[in-house]
Amino acid sequence: MGEGGGPYAARCAVVAAQEFAEQAGPSGEHGVPLPTVEQSAAMELVSAGDEVAARWRRDPQEAAALVRELVAGGELAADEVLDEAVGSAVLTGLLVLQEARATSDPGTAAELCLSAIPHIVPAVTLASVDLD
Repeated sequence: MGEGGGPYAARCAVVAAQEFAEQAGPSGEHGVPLPTVEQSAAMELVSAGDEVAARWRRDPQEAAALVRELVAGGELAADEVLDEAVGSAVLTGLLVLQEARATSDPGTAAELCLSAIPHIVPAVTLASVDLD
């Protein structure tokens, strides 16, 4: 995965920003503080990765074009966006598998395991993408 901690670090920064905003209280009382530059960048990266992963499942060429568009401004690197997309797809697949683990009905568990495949397979493919 990319440098700087990868998708896990970005998601942690987003969670930290959300917790910070919640600690500030309702916006009517103290106002919600603006996220720091690092938190904003992490939120942008997570959002970009989620969008690339979602598009990859529908149309890989469209997703690759989106990655090129996102990195054109120089604020994001292609490997960061792809790493975040992999993280997003894996996380979604793992959440489905966690749900399968929690169910007591074997048939439902099997169906849930199968429904994780459309998330796990793109994650594997995204992990090996070379846009050059």
